[in-house]
Amino acid sequence: MKKTKILATFGPAVASPTKISQLVRAGVNIFRINCSHGATEDFLKAVNAIREGAKKANNFPVGLLFDIAGPKFRLERFRGELPVKSGHKLTLTTGKTNFKKHLLGVNNPAIIKSVKKDHRLYIDDGALMFDVIATQSGRVTIRARNSGTLLPGKGINLPDTDLKIPTVSEKDTEDIKTAVRVDADYLAMSFVRSAKDITQVQQIVKRFGGRQKVIAKLEKREAIDSLDEIMKVSDGVMVARGDLGVELPPAEVPRLQKKITRLANRHRKPVIVATQMLESMRSSPRATRAEVNDVASAVFDFVDAVMLSAETAIGKYPLEAVQTMSEVISTTEEAVVRPDIEIDKHQLTSAIPNAVAEAVIRAEQYCDTKVIFAFTTSGFTAELISNLFPPQPVIALTPNQKVMTELSLFRSVYPVLITQPKSFSDMLTTVNSVSRQFKLARRGDRVVITGGAPFGSTISTNFMMIHEVGR
Repeated sequence: MKKTKILATFGPAVASPTKISQLVRAGVNIFRINCSHGATEDFLKAVNAIREGAKKANNFPVGLLFDIAGPKFRLERFRGELPVKSGHKLTLTTGKTNFKKHLLGVNNPAIIKSVKKDHRLYIDDGALMFDVIATQSGRVTIRARNSGTLLPGKGINLPDTDLKIPTVSEKDTEDIKTAVRVDADYLAMSFVRSAKDITQVQQIVKRFGGRQKVIAKLEKREAIDSLDEIMKVSDGVMVARGDLGVELPPAEVPRLQKKITRLANRHRKPVIVATQMLESMRSSPRATRAEVNDVASAVFDFVDAVMLSAETAIGKYPLEAVQTMSEVISTTEEAVVRPDIEIDKHQLTSAIPNAVAEAVIRAEQYCDTKVIFAFTTSGFTAELISNLFPPQPVIALTPNQKVMTELSLFRSVYPVLITQPKSFSDMLTTVNSVSRQFKLARRGDRVVITGGAPFGSTISTNFMMIHEVGR
């Protein structure tokens, strides 16, 4: 049972319940719907396919994340492709692309209005680099630094340009409304620049009557400068290395990834590492050695989840990509060494739950405990223990279907839907039953049980005990 979770992106390559079911069986824990591509009708179809596929896979708890596009600048979705050679000049316009006239359409007039001469402009995650050489009313002239091919809809980055535009667009608001409508578990907000961007999304969710958790995608220089503030208000973070590696020098990204991961742990927030983890598997059935090491490095850092993007959305080998990632995770986790946790340095502290959680983790040092069973109504108990990197799997026992799918993101946590126990006797009966049903522990094996009592109340984690299964 792997501890690090897999977040896979939905797309044409996996757009059927059968293929979704295969991915879930191979190790996917949560699916991402990329709102940069498509409209409401497309997203509704994706949600139906994901949920039908999850049911086919023995109804495993599978989470759902809507990735909100934010102020992403893109080329127009023109037809065909445009080869570019170093030194070639092109003119950006808010109008239509015209290859013969060297006109290149862009999706937002803010690009034309904001860039200045000598600013850098990158396309397709920096695969093509340009310099701005002239600006005029409604148009910008750029010159290519390198050769390559321009493809429709590719992203544009402006690392030198200060863009005074809102983070949440009208389309973003509509997509958030759709996420609330389908009861998604998470929203990932793109191009976050400050804590205010996250609180704005949270307010929109509340306005639509939702309770979705909001993940901050860290891909802008401004976000890196405001990490602590963003961590405090968000429900988790994603290290979006594609745009981050364009906005900042690529050599800084590995260091930032580790810094963000450590900081997320201090704030007790889940962290996702994303972008190009198994990029070559878009067209190859085997990953490169460097990609395998990239996934393993994230596992060694105790991230909560690693993400597949184009590999599953449009790749030729989506199932093989998930299988490869699962294998790398499982093999690497056999060698990980749990870091020393300085719980007193965590930004969010609560004396009794912290004391109990630390006792739960330390129990394994004194007696061989196979599993941790966390009874939880809100998810708090399981989340708290997950953040302390237990060596055993954490089985989150909850009567709440919504909490069950939300917990799909957290490291080591595997949720099971139960009937709320009314007494400690009911609790032990549930543990024995779940142990047998999922073959988690045999009769006589020791397991740790924790939660908040009285059961069904809003009282935080306040007890732990060691139980011998079936006795």
